Amino acid sequence: MTETREHSSYDRRTVLGAAGSVGLVGTAGCLTDWFGTDTAGDEAEDSLNIFQWGDYWPDGFVQSFEDEYDIDVNVSNFTSNEEMFNALNAGGTDQYDLIFPSDYMVNVLHEQEMIQPIDLDRLSNFGNLSQMFRDAPYDPGDDRYSVPYQWGTSGIGWNENLIGDVEITSWEAMWDEEWAGQMTMLDDMRESIGAALKLLGYSLNTTDEDEIEEAKELLIQQKDLLRTYKSSGFGTDLINEENSPVHGWSGEIMASMWETEDEDEGSPINYIIPEEGSVVWVDTAAITSEAQSPNAAHEFIDYFLDAENGAEVTNYTYYGSPNEAAEEHIYDEILDDETIYPDDDTMDELEYIENIGDATTIYDEAWTEITNA
Repeated sequence: MTETREHSSYDRRTVLGAAGSVGLVGTAGCLTDWFGTDTAGDEAEDSLNIFQWGDYWPDGFVQSFEDEYDIDVNVSNFTSNEEMFNALNAGGTDQYDLIFPSDYMVNVLHEQEMIQPIDLDRLSNFGNLSQMFRDAPYDPGDDRYSVPYQWGTSGIGWNENLIGDVEITSWEAMWDEEWAGQMTMLDDMRESIGAALKLLGYSLNTTDEDEIEEAKELLIQQKDLLRTYKSSGFGTDLINEENSPVHGWSGEIMASMWETEDEDEGSPINYIIPEEGSVVWVDTAAITSEAQSPNAAHEFIDYFLDAENGAEVTNYTYYGSPNEAAEEHIYDEILDDETIYPDDDTMDELEYIENIGDATTIYDEAWTEITNA
């Protein structure tokens, strides 16, 4: 039986996945395994260094792991995939054992030889993942370099107290002059250019220069309508009735919705995946190529893959869980909400942000023109 959460004020992850591409500079356990065989020599180390998004697991989650496995965990935070990559590139991958890149960045890190294959035989809970997430199009090949942690979408959030009882269905809403001066778009190259591309009917992973140019011009036209570009705090803006509508990530907007829910009247905050389609993203765990504690890193991955532990994360973040076995422990209000778990037709319109290789330069130049307009 799934639980229903009592809604209350709580801190929430405020930044998720600036999953934009960036010009990249090249750079070079369980004491028993899945089958119960002694893995002598593979005992977990006594410390673990993690590089993770901010506010992305519940209070006490890491402490519980430390107590259970007698491993000291040190957590550092980043606010974008670019920041994470640049930190690893500048300081070496031996700084951290376990990192949490978004989907497309897994491919980049693999190409740069900055992460190592996961030993799936050491993950007793890997089978808890749904088939959709065991098959990872962003992590192809014979070896697996990442394990999914949470997933979600990008879309539009709005507060009815600011813009009235309206129905938003399309990206066109973010170009509506009626709401000039109170709208925000994600401060994220691939996300915001991607929104314009989807509105135009193109793939958000296009490498066609003419299509990217169209999207650039559309965003330049929009610029005077925006209050700003921002990738954090947009959920708080909705709660405080400061900005609306906003382009944002599903979890933060859903959290703001539950934060403002009234038992009788519901919440004035809404979230929609536009009908033209949008981004579906997966944040993953990966072990760095020069990890000093690879066995402890495997232990932590298996820990969050546990059904109850995985549910605890999703009940906190309000993002989707890739963990099918966790669903019996996830709140009904999350599982039943199609803005968190979209129906099949909506899923068909969603795209992963992909590594677009040399075309990144075209996006970089377009984004510079947009932000300087």
